[in-house]
Amino acid sequence: MTAIRFILVGVVNTLVGLGTIYAAMYFFSFGIKSANLVGYLVGIIVSFTLNKKWTFKNRDGVGTSLVRFLVVTGVAYVANLETVILSVSYLNISPYLAQFLGVFPYTIIGYLGCKFFAFPNKKVSASRLISAVTTIKKRPTQLLNLAIVIPCYNEEEVLTETNSRLLELMKSMKTTGLISENSGVYYVDDGSRDRTWELISNFHSENPFVHGVKLSRNRGHQNALLAGLFSAEGDAIVSIDADLQDDIKVIIDMVCRYNDGYDIIYGVRSSRKSDTFFKRMTAQLYYKVLKLMGVDLVYNHADYRLMSRRVIDCLNKFKEVNLFLRGIIPQLGFPATTVFYERNERFAGESKYPLGKMLALATDGITSFSVVPLRMITWLGLFVSIASVVVIVWILLDKFVMHTVVPGWTSTVLPIYFLGGVQLLSVGILGEYLSKIYMETKQRPLYFIEEEI
Repeated sequence: MTAIRFILVGVVNTLVGLGTIYAAMYFFSFGIKSANLVGYLVGIIVSFTLNKKWTFKNRDGVGTSLVRFLVVTGVAYVANLETVILSVSYLNISPYLAQFLGVFPYTIIGYLGCKFFAFPNKKVSASRLISAVTTIKKRPTQLLNLAIVIPCYNEEEVLTETNSRLLELMKSMKTTGLISENSGVYYVDDGSRDRTWELISNFHSENPFVHGVKLSRNRGHQNALLAGLFSAEGDAIVSIDADLQDDIKVIIDMVCRYNDGYDIIYGVRSSRKSDTFFKRMTAQLYYKVLKLMGVDLVYNHADYRLMSRRVIDCLNKFKEVNLFLRGIIPQLGFPATTVFYERNERFAGESKYPLGKMLALATDGITSFSVVPLRMITWLGLFVSIASVVVIVWILLDKFVMHTVVPGWTSTVLPIYFLGGVQLLSVGILGEYLSKIYMETKQRPLYFIEEEI
């Protein structure tokens, strides 16, 4: 992972830089600013080469990359220098310890700047993130028995319009011979507290091809979606939310791609123009963090997709309690492709995925498919250990060579707070994984169906 490689390069660069800085200050009596400048000049060539070729594997021209890298390094240097000066001036910290504290803003700014500015990876289209297939065999010409699954939670405000549009779409598809007359819609009531189930029952009374699955209690979007996928009958199943934000007309394109021989067709947003600035930024960060942690996802894809019956049968073999379907589906393999669409505003009601649930979903995605956080604890421990050795060397030099008085509480309290924070963070990450193991070993049912119509 790039973060781990960057930390390793940073450790080497830090040791070289700190050694140069201390040597410049001790043997040549350089000031703080001059010593910092010399230290960064010494490490800049090594850092640039390793990060470009090894950490980020960037193929841009050396000149362009070097200019961008120097800009990032300059910003990081200013942050480092300000940290050192403020620490010495206002906290009365020894210049040597201040140099150590300045490493942290330099490392953080350096990594983010290198990843997104100096050595950016070219955006990979969603079609390259799905399973690569050499040959696609078209399916025999026959009417497709299609099922559309819609998980619902307190959707009474939008459900009538959703049902009307879906039935109109399916009628059109049946008329054109794209799907069979037995195709239907499956609503899954995820323990709603409003009139959602009443509306579903009315829909079924009016049209026998509208079906309903009522869970005994609220089990969450992913479990409700899974209940619908396993309850629906059909050669292929489309999953879509009830809020009408996803363009339902894209289902026609999905069916056409299914007839071309694909087993999984991902609905991918072509843009995020309808999102607020905060929503757009957090969503992009969400995908980047998951990708950074090694989770295989289709960019800008949620749970709008078509899957063939054999994909559903394979999905049924997964017995995980901590569900993250966006990460599980790409692991199934099979011929896959994408269709793009513009996402609309929510027709009515409120979003069922506020910031808290999005963070929980992101956490599930990371801890269910990646062990990178656990490995980061190891590398962080290594970094702290190396940093501790540097501090020990500084203390010994300060005591036996320079014969200066070690500052009092600052040099004692700051390392304690730092190490305490690292330990608490590490314990928290371990606890998150242990909680996942705890839930998996219980093997409790994902849901219970109270009623089906």
